[in-house]
Amino acid sequence: MTNIDIIKMALKNLAKRKLRTALTILSVVIGASSIIIMVSLGVALDESFDKQIKDMGNITNIDVNANYNGKTGITADIINQFKALEGVQVVTPIVRTELRLLLNGDKYVGSFSALGIDPAAADILGYTAIEGRGLTDEDSGSYNIVANPLIAYGFDKKGKGEPYPKWIYSEEEITPDMEKREILDQKVTITTDTNYGVSRKYTGNSSDINQNVKHKTYKANIVGIVNKPEMYGDNCIILPLDTLEKIKKDMDKILSNGSQTNTTTGYNQVIVKCKDLDSVQEVMDQIKDLGEFNVYSPIEYITSAKKTNASIQILLGAIGGISLFIAAIGITNTMVMSIYERTKEIGIMKVIGARVADIKKLFLLEAILIGFLGGGIGVIFSHIVSLVINKGGPFLMEKLGMIGMSMGIAVGDEMAKISSIPFWLSISSLIFASLIGLMAGYFPAKRAVKIEALKAIKSE
Repeated sequence: MTNIDIIKMALKNLAKRKLRTALTILSVVIGASSIIIMVSLGVALDESFDKQIKDMGNITNIDVNANYNGKTGITADIINQFKALEGVQVVTPIVRTELRLLLNGDKYVGSFSALGIDPAAADILGYTAIEGRGLTDEDSGSYNIVANPLIAYGFDKKGKGEPYPKWIYSEEEITPDMEKREILDQKVTITTDTNYGVSRKYTGNSSDINQNVKHKTYKANIVGIVNKPEMYGDNCIILPLDTLEKIKKDMDKILSNGSQTNTTTGYNQVIVKCKDLDSVQEVMDQIKDLGEFNVYSPIEYITSAKKTNASIQILLGAIGGISLFIAAIGITNTMVMSIYERTKEIGIMKVIGARVADIKKLFLLEAILIGFLGGGIGVIFSHIVSLVINKGGPFLMEKLGMIGMSMGIAVGDEMAKISSIPFWLSISSLIFASLIGLMAGYFPAKRAVKIEALKAIKSE
């Protein structure tokens, strides 16, 4: 028999027993679609997570904090060692404080979180200009500063201000009583008097609790409006590192009435920016070898989450695999029953000269066709179910009050998929279902070729 003859005969034999074939194919459909849908949930979770990672501009950042043993922080010598590590793009110390700013002379006042960084690292760390310009290496030592966009809502009229920053994290938090001020290309005054221009309900009748304190002021220029990197969530103004260090030193001296309060050398915090994602873990390990530092990077969370997602996908796939295993038993049962019913047919085929290999191919092909057809229908069915889940799932969970707990939460400006079936999953499932059919039909086919021709012909 030719291969074409074997294929025609296999299709004809399956068509003879329509109900049994349909039920066996249905079991494969359920098994294949179970695997696809279960794995698609894990794939969607992984894709959602990957998208969140891409939206994080600080994914290659390493946050290094001093672990004090005495009075030593992260010194300039240690910072230079960080810069020399392979895979490092830029390193900058971080200085934080709160500053009081006066706008339009002293018509408007506001307190803001201030961040001091190496100006050359500002753009690389994500403080890129939206309007105006960002900080550059030429701004070192200057009073040129940049600000996050929402800073414009943090100024109050003199005499009505608050002594603490207004924490505004998004435009949704802007209230009608918050007036937007024009800050780009404006001259501002930084004062060490944290109570300047605040409402009397906070300070009583005095602008400063200690009337004998002589405060300092610094003239500065807001040269740009910049992005707000996720890792450093404060709505803040960004100054050159050496400039903020000078101001902070003056503030500490004034607040302590001239006494020395900070004898610690070095910096509390340093940000190390790596060249790419693959370098982060290696750089972290090298930093830990250089000293006792508290080292953190989003890569640690990513690695942990990836492992968890992989475990979830394996578990979900295993659950679906049980259904396909049951389907394999169904295929085996169908083929065994077929052999019993077709014993005489097998004997006749042998008598008229059919090769043992052809008979074996026939039964294996029937089993493979059941697996292939079931797998193909299962793939189509899975895509339909996935579409229904993605369209109706978020709506249903929102009605049940579960939207914040589901995988259908918003990622960026889009709604994350609950189920995602990539091309490789569809093809893999189809091939796997066919292999299951092949394996399930192997032993029945082997049994068929062992039947003796004369006994088979005499059988009823």
